[in-house]
Amino acid sequence: MKLLTRRALGLLILALLLVFGLLAFTLRFAADASSWAQHPANKHLYSGGALKTAGKIFARNGEILYQSADGVQTYHEDKTVRTAVMHAVGDSYGSIDTSIQAVCWERLSGWDPLNGAYRFHDMLSGFGSDITLNLDPELCAAAYKAMNGRKGAVGVYNYKTGEILCMVSLPSFDPAKRPDVASDPDKYEGVFINRLLSAAYTPGSIFKLVTAAAAIDRLPGIESKIYHCEGERIIDGTKVTCPSRHGDVDLSRALAVSCNVAFAEISLELGDDTLQDYADKAGFNSSLTIDGIKTKAGKADISGTTGGDLAWAGIGQYSNTANPLNFMAFVGAIANDGVRVTPRLVAEGELWKALFGPGTKEKRILAEGTARKLGAMMRNNVIEVYGERNFKGLELCAKSGTAEVGGDKQPHSWFAGYLDREDCPLAFIVIVENGGSGSRVAGAVAGKVLQAAVKRMTEQ
Repeated sequence: MKLLTRRALGLLILALLLVFGLLAFTLRFAADASSWAQHPANKHLYSGGALKTAGKIFARNGEILYQSADGVQTYHEDKTVRTAVMHAVGDSYGSIDTSIQAVCWERLSGWDPLNGAYRFHDMLSGFGSDITLNLDPELCAAAYKAMNGRKGAVGVYNYKTGEILCMVSLPSFDPAKRPDVASDPDKYEGVFINRLLSAAYTPGSIFKLVTAAAAIDRLPGIESKIYHCEGERIIDGTKVTCPSRHGDVDLSRALAVSCNVAFAEISLELGDDTLQDYADKAGFNSSLTIDGIKTKAGKADISGTTGGDLAWAGIGQYSNTANPLNFMAFVGAIANDGVRVTPRLVAEGELWKALFGPGTKEKRILAEGTARKLGAMMRNNVIEVYGERNFKGLELCAKSGTAEVGGDKQPHSWFAGYLDREDCPLAFIVIVENGGSGSRVAGAVAGKVLQAAVKRMTEQ
């Protein structure tokens, strides 16, 4: 009897271990199956570390940006195009974590947890392994050329639909012929980072759009109030300087000439909590999710600051940092009467939209009246300061930024804004690392890119 009891107990323990093992495997499978399948040792999907066969990645005009067949990976036929879109599309080594190849590998390979590597291809349009991006290859190439080898990023998107038409990050390389990156660390510094998505920089004066929005809402009579600038002001022992003496300026003029003294005073009037609130509304301290890719969060740690620190925070210096794509979405919201449409890199298939509706995500972050007043001031910036002749026919609304970064380095050069055109509802961002003057350097890049964008859109 005792023997039977021991045997029964042993069988029970074995059964419990089996159940526990199955449960553990099921949980691990649910959590890690995609990683197991993605491993290059998986001979069903990979050969020599590369996908044997994968879906194609198309541009919005139908051109092939990437394809893999029989273990051979090929990219767009034009070297400039494939270099320009490398960070968005990816390379053959999986070096860009935020690329479509890395993020959407399951769809490209045709793998799913239920069917494994069995591929439906395009039995149902919109659910196949091919992926179409919203990118315009010629526009991306134009942006890459306009940057002329300088480090930074360029982004352009439709602020009504969210479609990202241009996503360019430099430095880059030709994915069809990868160079020895380690041989020239200065040239290829940060080459595997998509600076539009995954970098954050001191914003400088583009942050004044946030401060101006807060002032319009929270300071009665701000639009007619006059501030006086003698080129500098001492605030609690901290010197706030301007490039020149601006004399008497109202809010619109202060934004146009980027008067630090005026915006320092406005920041003090607003207070730290209000400025923090509007920075948070603008997207600082949070990320956007772009087709499953989280952008790097900018930072605006303003609460609790006073005096000179608060003044510099409202000017866009202090400890502030901005992610380029997040800020592009913010100026897109200004253009869109205060409603931010989250940018999208992957195009939606017609069947997907028919079944689930458009995936456009909208969020009101500014009052309609505030957005329109900001837009009018940004338009005035171009007419009065940046020069309408430099942006002929664009109906440009913009704000430049020259962000000091310390040491002996040149400031970062920013230019952000949108086109006030029904036929070309485009918002944009340009950041040139250590480029110098925002309006002169980044503004010149933006001018070339936007002219190319308008030409592309009006010809299609």
